[in-house]
This record gives sequence, C-alpha cells and structure tokens, in this order.
Amino acid sequence: MPAKLGLPAAVLACLLLSSAPAVAQTTPTDPPATTTTDVTVATTTTSTTTTTTSTSTTTTTAVPSITSSAQLDPATAVRPATAGQPLPQRGKQIQITKPPPPPPTLPAWDPYRLPANSGSGRRVVYSKSQQTVWALDANNTVIKVHRVSGKQTPFDPAPGVYSVWSRSRYTYSINNPSITWGYMIRFAKGARGGNIGLHEIPSQYGRPVQSIAQLGQPLSGGCVRQSVPDAVWMWNWAGIGTVVVVTP
Repeated sequence: MPAKLGLPAAVLACLLLSSAPAVAQTTPTDPPATTTTDVTVATTTTSTTTTTTSTSTTTTTAVPSITSSAQLDPATAVRPATAGQPLPQRGKQIQITKPPPPPPTLPAWDPYRLPANSGSGRRVVYSKSQQTVWALDANNTVIKVHRVSGKQTPFDPAPGVYSVWSRSRYTYSINNPSITWGYMIRFAKGARGGNIGLHEIPSQYGRPVQSIAQLGQPLSGGCVRQSVPDAVWMWNWAGIGTVVVVTP
C-alpha cells in the first residue's frame, strides 16, 4: 500500500507543477487553400519582348543625298547641252507598214461622156464610177441625163445588162420599214437577194436621208437614188421590159 503524502508534501507538489514552464504543443495546420486563376501576362513590345530584358539592334545604312551634279558619276551623268556642242540625234526611223491608199476620187462629171460598151437601142445606162444615169432612145440619142446616188462597189448591182421586171409607186425598206420612197423601178438583185432599182431619195420619219446636192456621191446600199423630178420622169419612161445597162 503506498504511503500517503502529508499536507505539506501535497502543497509542495502543487507549487512545483504551477512553477514549471508550460510546454506549447504545436499542432500542424493545413496549408492555406489555394485559388487557381488564369493569369494573362501583358507584355509591351518595343523591339523584342521577353521575360528577361533583351535589346535588339537595328542597323540602318544611311543613303547620301545627291545635292549637285558634281557628285554624279561623270561617265553616266546626263548634263544639259552646252553652247557649241552638237545636240543628240535620233536614230533612223523605219516605217514597218505601208500607209493606207488615198480615198478614191470621182472623175469630173461630164453629162455627155457616155460610157463605152454601154449597148445600143432604147435603154437606161447607169455608170457606177460617174454616178450618172442616161436615157437613150431607139436611135441611140441621149434624151435625159442626171446625177444619182448608188453604190460604187463591184456588186449591188454588178456590171451587166438587166431589164425592168417590177414597179411600185410606193414601197419601203424590208430591213427598216421606217424608210420609205416612191417611184420604184426594179431591174436587178443584190448580192444578198435584195431588190435593186431606180427611185426617189428615200425618207425616214418624213425627212430625206440625203440632200439633192449630195447626188453624184455613192451613198446608197445598192439602189439608184434620184431627185423627185428625175424619178417621176424615169417612172413615166421606163416601163416593164426596159433595158438597163450597168457599167463600172
């Protein structure tokens, strides 16, 4: 059986316990909670931007400016002409293609110059080169001559001997009905099948397509244009079957 401590001993034990240094117990604590955040690192670009400062070097080559002709290469410098020196000359110029021929000129009009080989007897003679029409009686006497406007190409109509096969007091253009004319005397066909005849100057919307002063010029697409008095005279004289001789 253990011995019992007396009162003084108990008091002494309490005093020893109270005077002993307190031993602090260190309790490990959990590490602080961490928050994950997307971080955008902003960088300012000067020449080169990195985490560590770096320096970029730019090498610039200075181009000297030319301020006077003395700085130019004498061998290649282009200097203004100096008095007394010969001026630069161009090389020879060669024309590769020939110039176009001059436009054809119409011969001077002679109403008495009946074309050669224009037939005989009662007939109408139409000269394409002279843009003239003659009417001759059975005795080969010229009883009428006047200027006309036809076509001067080798066709529409081609040179040859024809005869009147149709007449119309009024008619119009098949390709353009707004163009009309009177006193149509048909005697030939064009290269494309169109009718060719003698008639008055056509009109479009009430206005003549050419003037009387322009007669003698090849302004037609093939037909033989006449002034109204000449067209009326030919209408009364050239009936069906009348011979029409076309010369170049």
